[in-house]
Amino acid sequence: MRGRGLGTAITVYHLHGREAEVATLLGIPDDVTQVTLLPVAYLTTTRFRPAARPSVESVTYYERWGQTGD
Repeated sequence: MRGRGLGTAITVYHLHGREAEVATLLGIPDDVTQVTLLPVAYLTTTRFRPAARPSVESVTYYERWGQTGD
């Protein structure tokens, strides 16, 4: 999509208190569970760089929260 000037990102922020508002705005039926939005927009830049993110190992757990697979 970037080659066509479009970009996207998975978002879940609306699920924290705005789910009903977004459902109304987008016409999402009441019997549909929202899990994410995938907005698509034209890019405003052509310079891209990796985002600063924590390592996968620091945010991934096994079987229960805080337990690693070691």
